[in-house]
Amino acid sequence: VNFVIKDHYGGKEVRKMRESLICIGKIGKKGYYFEDTGIQIFSYEELCYYLKRHMICYIHTLPGEDLLVYLRDELGLEKLYKQLIRLTDPEKDQMKYFSALFREGHYFNEDEIRDILDEYRSLMNAPVYRQKKWMGDLLVRSGRSARALESYQEALAEEDLEKNEIGRIYHNIGIAESKLFRFQNAKIAFIKAYQHLGEEKSLFYYYAITALLEGIEAAGEELKEFEDSDMLLDAFEEKFAEYQEDFQYNAVSEIYKKIVFLNENGKEEEAKIKKKRLVRSLQRDFRKEIEI
Repeated sequence: VNFVIKDHYGGKEVRKMRESLICIGKIGKKGYYFEDTGIQIFSYEELCYYLKRHMICYIHTLPGEDLLVYLRDELGLEKLYKQLIRLTDPEKDQMKYFSALFREGHYFNEDEIRDILDEYRSLMNAPVYRQKKWMGDLLVRSGRSARALESYQEALAEEDLEKNEIGRIYHNIGIAESKLFRFQNAKIAFIKAYQHLGEEKSLFYYYAITALLEGIEAAGEELKEFEDSDMLLDAFEEKFAEYQEDFQYNAVSEIYKKIVFLNENGKEEEAKIKKKRLVRSLQRDFRKEIEI
């Protein structure tokens, strides 16, 4: 029996979570890739860990049969393959599929399995718009913002959404658009979110994007259109400064000094090019600060 402590998972998730996973079964020479999230697993234990955190992906379907082939051929789990292949029929109870999968390898104890299945049942019984929103949130966190936007639009198309729910969806649309560098679209989404939900966070992101695109003064002018703008402006300027507090100590400041030097010495076109690159860099950094 192999006993391996494996970083979880081989891709970007490991950099976020800094967790390790004890694998007592076979480690695959090749990994299995989950298309929706871009995550790759190499063991039964990693599969259980992954599924527990991504059950929202399987409320209308089950993992593909290629996963079962991977379990059989790469991990040597012939018995589990035979169990699950009988449960892939759409008419079968999906709960039985995951119950069989989680119980076979004893990665989770019975209480943990019950909790996972109870949560799965809650996901399946939730309103469709919430399912779509949750899927969109997961896709944004997985770096799949373009796909996330499709889920959010499907959520908005559902009937009987409450005003605050619409606001939350628009806020996350703004985040997804920002991740895709579509900042004008993001601004529109954040304003819609603020109009529906009234949360300052949405308005701040609108302000911050305007500041990055058009400058602090322009952002302040746009903020005047809203109630309590004077109080908000002070708070927003202070908060926006937090994103730039290391500015004078990093390489970006050197670029800025170079831009000033070029402008002062009659090289406006070269300065303009460098400034455009600098703004793009700040936009890229700001994207990292915007999270679901």
